[in-house]
Amino acid sequence: MSCCRNLKARAWIRRWDIPGQDWFENFFVQGLFVEGLERIPVERTEMEVAFIVETLGLPIGARILDLCCGIGRHSVALAERGYQMAGLDLDERALAIAQSRAQEARVDIVWHQADMRRIPYSEELDGVINVFGSWGYYDTDEKDAEVLGAVAAALTQGGLFLLEIINRDNLFRRYQPNTWTTEANGNLVLTRYDLDLTTSRHRATELVFRPDGQRFERWHTYRFYTLTEVIRMMRDVGLLFRKAWGGYDASPYTLESRRMIVLAEKTG
Repeated sequence: MSCCRNLKARAWIRRWDIPGQDWFENFFVQGLFVEGLERIPVERTEMEVAFIVETLGLPIGARILDLCCGIGRHSVALAERGYQMAGLDLDERALAIAQSRAQEARVDIVWHQADMRRIPYSEELDGVINVFGSWGYYDTDEKDAEVLGAVAAALTQGGLFLLEIINRDNLFRRYQPNTWTTEANGNLVLTRYDLDLTTSRHRATELVFRPDGQRFERWHTYRFYTLTEVIRMMRDVGLLFRKAWGGYDASPYTLESRRMIVLAEKTG
């Protein structure tokens, strides 16, 4: 099912069939991920958006999907620059905040509540962005590959895809089995990481201790991909690798890079 070619026709949230995903509910919703997004400084978002605009090089009015858009940090900023934006996320609460931010900025954005493998466009988009490490959470490589296939199907010929994830090579060099952090609400969090080197996949289990003495557990799994693997998976669905960077400062991608930002083009 596809939407109208003019993505700015109106703004609404459309809910698609959503399969049960315990990992998402447990980690992102119970883990107060939305609150963390709201604390990201405006300056950081502006830097990231400037890089996205420069890297994609798309003309004003181009149709772009923010895949896993969260609270609309990038969607709204890109719409303010004149792009026709759509945002897709699984979190209904995040989308409600995104819609409110769009209304405050007086921009029209189409919002979809859906699994990221269910992109409701067919050869209609000039660009898709998936940033802030939102890819790699499914329990099999095949499911992650479905996302790339959905992106390719949604893009027009020559359309561009920008993907940002963790740099596996750098992370493995500094991998720690346990970490302690303190959240803004005062929660003390002990995170245990169980890494499987045969699959490059880990399970993170967070034990959360609240200031009132209560405690609870949340978890997620994540697959760490090498650049070689990403390029191959993209090629398998008709996305041709163009370039990789190590951060939003446009630094070269190296073993020392904390992030991996990949640009690909739909070639058929």
